[in-house]
This record gives sequence, C-alpha cells and structure tokens, in this order.
Amino acid sequence: MTYFTAKIQAKPSSLLIWSVLIFLLSSCSGLRRVEKDAPLLVKNEILVNGKPTSSDDDYDIMRQRPNRGAFNVRLFLSMYQLGDKVGDNKVGNWLKNVGEAPAVYDSVARLKTAQQLGLHYFNLGYYRSEITTFETVKNKKVISHYHVNTGPRFTISEYALRSTSRFIDSALTHYQPLLLKDAPIEAELVEAEQLGVTNFLKNNGYYRAKLGWVYFEVDTTAGPNATMLTCVVDPYIYGGNIERVKLDKIRVEPTYSFQNPQPTTDSAHTSHGMDVLQTEKKFRPEFLDQQIFLNKGDYYNNAALRNTYKNLVALGVFKNVQVDVQDLDSTLSASIKLEPLAKRAMRATLEGLGNSGSIGIGGSFNWDNRNLIGGGELLRLSLGGSVTEQRNSTNETWLIDARELNSSISLRVPKLVFPQSWLPPKSKEWSPKTEVAMKASYQFRANEFNRLNLSALLEYRWRIGKASHVFTPAQFSFVQIDFNSTNPSMPFLFLGFQDQVFSATSYRVSESWTKNKTRFFLSADAETGGHLWHLIGINAISNTPISRYIKTGLDFRIYQPLVRQREWALRTYLGVSEVWGSENGFVPFEKSFFMGGSNDMRAWTAYHFGPGSTSETLLQSEGFFAAAPIKFLQSAEYRFTIQEALKGALFMDAGNMWLINKEYSGTFTPEQQSAIDNGVFKWNNFYRQLGLNTGIGLRYDVEFFILRGDLGMKTYHPGADGRSNWTITDPRWRDLNISLGIGYPF
Repeated sequence: MTYFTAKIQAKPSSLLIWSVLIFLLSSCSGLRRVEKDAPLLVKNEILVNGKPTSSDDDYDIMRQRPNRGAFNVRLFLSMYQLGDKVGDNKVGNWLKNVGEAPAVYDSVARLKTAQQLGLHYFNLGYYRSEITTFETVKNKKVISHYHVNTGPRFTISEYALRSTSRFIDSALTHYQPLLLKDAPIEAELVEAEQLGVTNFLKNNGYYRAKLGWVYFEVDTTAGPNATMLTCVVDPYIYGGNIERVKLDKIRVEPTYSFQNPQPTTDSAHTSHGMDVLQTEKKFRPEFLDQQIFLNKGDYYNNAALRNTYKNLVALGVFKNVQVDVQDLDSTLSASIKLEPLAKRAMRATLEGLGNSGSIGIGGSFNWDNRNLIGGGELLRLSLGGSVTEQRNSTNETWLIDARELNSSISLRVPKLVFPQSWLPPKSKEWSPKTEVAMKASYQFRANEFNRLNLSALLEYRWRIGKASHVFTPAQFSFVQIDFNSTNPSMPFLFLGFQDQVFSATSYRVSESWTKNKTRFFLSADAETGGHLWHLIGINAISNTPISRYIKTGLDFRIYQPLVRQREWALRTYLGVSEVWGSENGFVPFEKSFFMGGSNDMRAWTAYHFGPGSTSETLLQSEGFFAAAPIKFLQSAEYRFTIQEALKGALFMDAGNMWLINKEYSGTFTPEQQSAIDNGVFKWNNFYRQLGLNTGIGLRYDVEFFILRGDLGMKTYHPGADGRSNWTITDPRWRDLNISLGIGYPF
C-alpha cells in the first residue's frame, strides 16, 4: 500500500531519449540571425499518444517558448532586433521593451521540461507515462519535440472515508464526497477533496481543523481499473484540543474607525446574541442582526463567517470590513469591525457613446444618501443627458441629431420587503435587494420626433447559489410622442413610438455553471402587461391606450476552452412577443426585437435588417428602422490571444426576425406592404430567410473593461436587391460594417 498527500508527485518511469533530426522550414520565416552560432527555438511540438496535445496545461509547462508570431513571421522579435540596432535611446529601449528577446535554444530547459511533463501526467493519474524528447535543427532553427505515451489511466474502483476520531468518523457519514467511483485519480481532484473535507469539518464546529489532518492512501496493486482510494482524517497529528467549539461571544462595531478609534457610547443586544457597540447610533441593531449570519451558542461555521464577510462588503455602506475569530480554548469569540462610508456622496461621470447606430457623448451626476434610516438603505438622485450623431438619420442639417435628458430617484433596501411569514429563514443569505424608482426622460431627434417617458417600478433581486433572480411585480411607463415629420411612421418601417401606457410585471432568472472546464450560461425572462387593467374594464389612461402584451426571451451560451489560450464561444437566442387589443395588430416598438448592432448581426447596423426578406434598399438606403415580435439568433466566435492584453476573434452570426402571421390593418405604402408580406414568419421558408455574416474582431483589455472592434461582412442577405442572396459572390462596400463596443458581445 502506498501513502500520498494531496499533491501527488513522481518522476516518469521512462528514460529521456533525445536525438537530432532534420526538419524543413519555410524560407520566409522572418527570423534573423541573432548570433553566429546561436540557434533559435521556433516551435515546441507536443504529441500525446501520437496526436497533437489539446491541453493548454502542456504548453504552460514549457520552460522555453519560441518568439510569438504568425505564419513564421516573428513581429515582436523583429521589433526587439530593430530596437537593438537603433541603440540605447528612448526609441530603441521602447522597441526592445515592446518586443521580445530572441528565444535562444536551451537544451537543458528542454530536458527539464520533459521531466515536468512526466510529473504533470503522473498527477493526472497516468502512473506509467513515458516521455521522449529530442530536437531537430535546420539552419540554426530548432524544434523541440515532446512525445508523451500516457499508458493506462488509474481510476477509482472503491473510495472510503474514515477517521482516527470516532466523533469525526461519525460526522463524515454526512459528507458528500467529490471523488466518485470510476473517476480518474487526479492530483487536482484529490486536493479539492482534501479541501472539501477540511471545510466540512470547519463548517461543523471543528474550528482547529487543518489541511494536514487529511491525507490519502492509494492501493494500486490490483491495476489501473481496480485502484482503492481511502481518505483518512487524523486530528491527532498535531495534538492539542480537537473538540468542536461554539461561538460564545459576537461583538459588532458598525461605526469603527481604523484610523481614529473612538469610545463607544451606544450598545445593544440582538435576538441572535450579538453585542452591537457604536460611537453614535447610526445603524439599527436589527438591521445588523439580519446581515450577519452568526448566532451566539452555535457551533463554529466557517461558511457562515465567509458569507457574512461577503454580504457586509456587498451592502455598499461600509468602507472596510474586518472579521476576526479568537480561540479561547473551550469557546470562540467573534469580532466584526465595520468602518462606514461617508453618509452623503456626489459623483459625476462623462463617457463616450458609440455603437452601430450612433456616436456621441453622455454624462451623469449622482447624489447618494447612504444608510438613510439606519438599515443600509441607499437613496440616489440622478441627472443625466447625452448628445449623439445618428447614423441613417433622416436629418440632413444637424450635426447633433439626438439629445436626451433624464432624471431619476431611487431607494434601494438590502432585504426583500415582504411580510416575514412569506419568506424562509435562509432568505437573508440570498443577497436580497428591493428597489423603488421613478424616472423621467426626454428624447429629441431632429426632424423626426420628441419623446417623453415617465416611469416607476418596484423590483426585487436575490441570488440562490449561482442563480440570479429579478422579479418586477410593478413597472409603469407613460410614453408621449410628438412627431416633427409630416409622416408619423418615419423613421420606422411599420409602427414606431406612439402615445402608450405600459403597466408590466416581469421575471428573469439566469445561471452560469462549469462542467469539465466548459462554461455554460442560461437566461430566461418573461414580461406581461395590461391584462389586469383590461379585466377591470380600463383600457386607457387620460385617453392614452394601455398596451396588453407578453414578451419572452431565452439566451443560452457555451464557452469551450481550447489549447493555447483559445476558446470557442457559442450563443443561441430566441425571443417572442405578442400584443392584444392593438388597432393595427403590430407589437409596440418598445416591446419588439431588432437585429443588427455590435452584439447581434454585426455586418448590419442596428434596426436595419429584417424582418424576413425585407428589401435591403428599403432599410439601408432609405434609413427605415425595423422591429418585429419574433427573433432568432445564433453566433459563434473563435477567440484567440495575440498578446497578453490583445485578443482576436473570428466570428459568424446567423439569424433574423419576423412578424407574426396574422392580419395587419392600416394605410401602408407599397414598400411597407411588401415588407409585411416578406416579413411574416412561415414554417416552410423561415430557414431560407436566415441572414449570415462573417467577420474578424479585436479586443483590447485595459484591466477595468474591454474595448472591442468588429469588422463584419454580409455573406447571405435574404433581402438582397439586384444580386444573389449570397452577397459574398458580389460584395459591395455597404456589405462591410464596423461595430464598436465595450466588453464581449456575449
């Protein structure tokens, strides 16, 4: 029987074999001789069981890496060499700092890398792996070869948990193991199990539990598929008191100052046994009682302590949070020191605005009043505005086409404002928030329309595990439009903004998870409005109609990591909305979907694609805005790293939007009637109306956010005029579109 701690390490059993072979390289490699006899490393070749490796971990192990480049052109090496020629001055030093020094081949580094590869595969459960390494040289250019023969992988046929303490042995019967039967014996999984067992003990009163208490016994004598693994917890290794301990005292100081401590003048005792001491009474004790997940007399729970810290930081009312636990041998004492932020704060922001439809500048001014009534509340008053130049605008005289002013007031409370009898006891650990807000905005678009929007909402937010929930039981909007054009439909293809009242209820849930390094994201939302008003016989307020509608959406994403810091990102989106009681049958513009833009069909500008096979001339040349109640989108991106902060992407988007197949009434121009006929969803031909674009993109990570630019090209346009729908066969300048954005498109 063999004994291992959590980190398994061993040398590979094979001998390291190396030899010299000849490998032909392209004559246009772009590499320049650095020194007369200094060979350069140009490639690391890693074959696992005869096939190129698909693991980034293998490349991360490389102790020596070739200079970065593409198509045998080493741009950063050339910059370094140019800087070396320029000399020791500002320009030369800058070029050398940006560039890369020549990767002069090091045979010792290759042999050490081979040894590390053996250790790596041993830690993955390949206890009989063999590593062969050699080099090939041609014209002072070296390729290092690493051939890995993994052999069989050792898996768990039987797994057991036991302890040398009968009390811990009994407690372990309630532990849910991370290691399962038939799972590979990976060092990373074994370490996770070691940490999991330790945290389980700490969450059940064993405050003094250490990682060193937990070790593993591995019996591999029966072969790769019959390995027995035992997790042993031995608390007597370090000696001392190993008993479970309780929290005997909880001291909370919510007005503490780390720079200038002051004596306390106010004290209170909460229902959970906490002593709240304040220099002045700023926070209600019952508020702190709800935000701290510790109870006097409970056994120590490390998870409750961590969650308390995270929750206090997330409240947004404390500048510093410090949580300490003191071991009193037989009991524990918890001390929580909280330094509050300034009660009132002002903030002004100025930002550039840019997307596929506009470019401009915006700003806002916020005034915050924190801890309004002693319960961690946040009252915010905001005033903002923006000026933009709109692409495809009908205005021909204004440089600034669109202007907007807005103001709002909101109150956020760090709990779910419901009767307590409606909520489970664990609800306070869901990071709950309730927000009440009112907003007024005024939008002006030259020669098109003025739009006034008054709105109010009540919103609840909470998080259970990795799932986020947003429930808005009441959202009221009053919209008033004043058209500046003789044609009230301009610039909208069908029905645009109009005087409308929206009284809605909505719910959204989203969750992300990981499985075998693949990340997933799923979001679903539903919104409905106007139906309760209709049931009680009210269909308008101040002669403004109340819209009766429903809108739903489903968003699913997959992120599949590849080798060498590359990734596939896939997205599917489906949205449907419908309206009742509308005079003309169209879903209101605000509750419809649009296509195009920086996060959508990136070869089209926003609102200028679809529905169905609507004419490209109508949308792009005449500048109509289009929206529809059915939307389907699929996007795929191949993401790769160019430099540490510079990323690249190849992408493809496919999708469209459609009108619901029903009767529409009104007075339509021939172009609009044609758009209705071509834009209706039909099961027998919708797939022929899916638009397709491809493109390339750059993303630059500036730490706080990511700047993104995408160049998209129309490949298939269902509404192409005077040419094939496969526009890639007859490309035109208008088929190209540059999209700018912040962050990834999905």
